[in-house]
Amino acid sequence: MGALIGVTGLLATSRATVAFAAAPDRFPVEIRHALGTTRIAAEPQRIVTLGWNGEDAVIALGRIPVGMDRYGLFDSGILPWNEPYLRTPMPTLLQSGELDYEAIAALEPDLILAIKTGINEVEWQRLSSIAPTVAYRSAPWRADWREQMALTGLALGEEHKARDLVAAAERQLQSLADAHPDLKGETFIFGSYFPGEGSLGVYFASDPRVRELLGMGLRLAPGIEALMAAEPDVNGTGVSLEDLDRLDADVLIVWYGPGARADAESQPLLQAFGPMRRGAYVPLDDPVSVWATSAVSVLSIPYAFPNFVGRIAAAAAKGR
Repeated sequence: MGALIGVTGLLATSRATVAFAAAPDRFPVEIRHALGTTRIAAEPQRIVTLGWNGEDAVIALGRIPVGMDRYGLFDSGILPWNEPYLRTPMPTLLQSGELDYEAIAALEPDLILAIKTGINEVEWQRLSSIAPTVAYRSAPWRADWREQMALTGLALGEEHKARDLVAAAERQLQSLADAHPDLKGETFIFGSYFPGEGSLGVYFASDPRVRELLGMGLRLAPGIEALMAAEPDVNGTGVSLEDLDRLDADVLIVWYGPGARADAESQPLLQAFGPMRRGAYVPLDDPVSVWATSAVSVLSIPYAFPNFVGRIAAAAAKGR
């Protein structure tokens, strides 16, 4: 709870200083990333965020984007943990998954943050012709919430505040681990299911969905570690439902798109899979759970992770 108060307090301070003027010596700044180097000459005033939860990092630092991606699973198009911070004028919501250069240019941005995206060098150069554009340092779609906060903090001249927010969120995660000591050493599989594919998608240690649970003391199932060793350069793979008996885990976590859960749970091969048979199963089919665990941020952690970790602990206990 202390960590949650810490994050909330930092956000309150940020909101109270939305109109802050960055110290002159914070700019210009040059940010190196995987696609090149971006020079930001002065404090950004009109920020566009692209990709998954880039707006979270901006909002957490007390700024409001002029444009950000729309999240189709929510009627408002906005992640629920961000709604309390967004007031009139609301950001323009851009079509997620598309690069509409004309729509972006029409917002007259002086900074574009495309950190949790898959843009390539050509796309980065085209965006950079509109405004200075910061991409990922890691790899396409691999940037986690720490990388997003670090790069966003540099771009906004708020590097120290970004570090404080990351530290507060990490304390929150540690407090959740401390509250559920029985989870330490429990094995898990984090997967996804799409009707008609006949397989369960499973995520590896490099995926942000998995990384936070590993940091809390859980372990990937041995069968997943074996798959990782065979495919070391990918975030995950698909396992045929017919081959699930080669795997086992103390807990199975699966996220579903709309309507997919009922299809999955009607599959006899999945019903017979060890964790599901024992009831050690955490289905994520509501939009909040899906997005909070897929696009982790300093705002989604205090909003949704207490419930998420509690569900994992309950499933693990049921399966023992």
